[in-house]
Amino acid sequence: MHPENIWIVIVLLVVILAGSNLLMFALVRGWMPRKGEKGFWQHFTQPWKAQDDSLRELSQRVKQLEGQEKPER
Repeated sequence: MHPENIWIVIVLLVVILAGSNLLMFALVRGWMPRKGEKGFWQHFTQPWKAQDDSLRELSQRVKQLEGQEKPER
């Protein structure tokens, strides 16, 4: 093997080991979801989900209140 190929192999091994250690650390610290749980990554995939849910609930409550009131004219 050539010396430059050995460095590529060493760098790849270090990257693989560091990545697997970070993954294990994230699992232990609870940053990644377990089965049926919401996790850290959902904040990146759906950043405004909580606000959307709140606005949807507010909209439903307004519609219910509008349906209860009958205008007197």
